[in-house]
Amino acid sequence: MSAAPVTAPLPGDALPGLSRAIDQAVIDAYARASGDFNPIHVDPAFAATGPFGRTIAHGLMTLALVAEMLNAWSGGAFDAGGELDIAFVGPVFVGDRVAVSGAVEEIAEVDGRVVAVVKLGCMAGDRAILAGTARVPVGHSRERAS
Repeated sequence: MSAAPVTAPLPGDALPGLSRAIDQAVIDAYARASGDFNPIHVDPAFAATGPFGRTIAHGLMTLALVAEMLNAWSGGAFDAGGELDIAFVGPVFVGDRVAVSGAVEEIAEVDGRVVAVVKLGCMAGDRAILAGTARVPVGHSRERAS
C-alpha cells in the first residue's frame, strides 16, 4: 500500500528535486531495459548524421526521472494513481545533467480523490527538456471517506 506525503502538501510547496548525469552508458542501459534500440539513442555514428548531431536519451527515460521524483515525494502514491500531462520540449544529450523539479500549484478534488496538482520542470543546464503537470493522489474527499 502506498503512503501519502508525511504532511499534507500546500500550494507553493516545492518538491525535493532530482538530478542525474546522463552518459552513453546510462542511455545504453535504458535501451536494454526497454528494448528500444533506435539508433538515434545508441549509435553515435548514425546519430551524428541526424538532426541533433549526436545521440539523445529516450524521452521515456527522462519521464522515468519525473516519476522517480514524484514517487519519492509521495511515498509511492504517484504510481498508485497519478496522472501526467506533459510535453517533451527538448532533447537530452550525452553529458547533460538533468534536473527535475516540481511545485504544488493547487490541491483539488478529482473523482472523489484529493490530488496535488504539481507543476513540473525538467532542465539540462539552461535548456528546458520537459514541461507539464502531474496529479498526485494525496487523500480521499470527505464525502467518499464517510
